[in-house]
Amino acid sequence: MDLKLSIQSQEGFCMKKLRCCFISGLFFTWLFFYPSAYAQDVDFSKSYVVPDASGLNSITIGGITTLWDNATYVVNFGLSPDYNLIIQGGLAQTSPSEVLEQQLRNSTWQGIYDVNDDSFSSTLTLVVVQDGYVGGEIIHSEPAEQGGGYLHSRVTGDIVTQYQVNGTFMDEDRLSPEELANLSLDTPNRQLIRIKRVRALKFINDGDGSAWSTNREYRLILQDNMLVGSVGIPNDSYGQGDATSENGNISLMRVK
Repeated sequence: MDLKLSIQSQEGFCMKKLRCCFISGLFFTWLFFYPSAYAQDVDFSKSYVVPDASGLNSITIGGITTLWDNATYVVNFGLSPDYNLIIQGGLAQTSPSEVLEQQLRNSTWQGIYDVNDDSFSSTLTLVVVQDGYVGGEIIHSEPAEQGGGYLHSRVTGDIVTQYQVNGTFMDEDRLSPEELANLSLDTPNRQLIRIKRVRALKFINDGDGSAWSTNREYRLILQDNMLVGSVGIPNDSYGQGDATSENGNISLMRVK
């Protein structure tokens, strides 16, 4: 089957044809590799363009999930002179970091942020999770009778693997190649999401006059379907270590 748009006007229909061929190219990719599958068996909701692997007349898309085996793929496409996208290759994304990031992408978490004598209902949405980078939004709110404080802020940061070395969890990228090579297979490890508040989309100060600070960092440990950690005040400059002044605790459960 060949789904082509006849070009009645080169200028008027060029982009429409490109979009049509792009969609049909994706469809036939999966039918080619999995003849028994249907288009509705492929989930594109977490897919993304891989910029450094894309270029002139080519595009690479990752995060495409096949529902029948829950596997994730990255697929390379090339644009032909007649505006068809040709499949140039595809690979399963199987590394632990790729699998984890696919699971966290477009996820929503809800719970409680406790700070001083206040408890805020909280929602964290992780919109972008790719190549160790994390970006999203967080909302804190409390009832009017308890002060009415509210914050809706964008957050940004990273996700790293930490290994326990001499009783202390260390970021993977802070360990030397020799130290990593000497770690045993049963070395305790965990995933840490470290994000900071950036631009506030909306805020209402608490009834007691206390204001929301921009200088706050969330350090969240992934524990199955929970994110648990602290909200701290980071150091003012680089090179002062990784410690924070604690400024509350937060516990979130995945809801989406």
